Amino acid sequence: MKEVENSDMVDIEPKQVIEMIMDILEVSYGNLGYLSFRLHSINPNTDEDVYIIKYSFIPRSPENKRIYYAGKVNIKNKNMFKIKEIKEEDLQKDDY
Repeated sequence: MKEVENSDMVDIEPKQVIEMIMDILEVSYGNLGYLSFRLHSINPNTDEDVYIIKYSFIPRSPENKRIYYAGKVNIKNKNMFKIKEIKEEDLQKDDY
């Protein structure tokens, strides 16, 4: 995870951010282990309290094809918003 240089960001440890985001994702998707879930990145956004996450999972479907997403999570109010499907090659981009 990248260092947070913005003094306006919530004073929180990286481990706490990861745990919060995992809790939010589990509420949205259920048991993440069962879905072959992978959290690829968590990076602070320019907005206070918002982190950009990139993740993927294999949904419960006959295709068993991994789907990739990018989303924004507000860790202060524990709200995930602005989610979009991305391609695997988009995991390395910082353009969300």
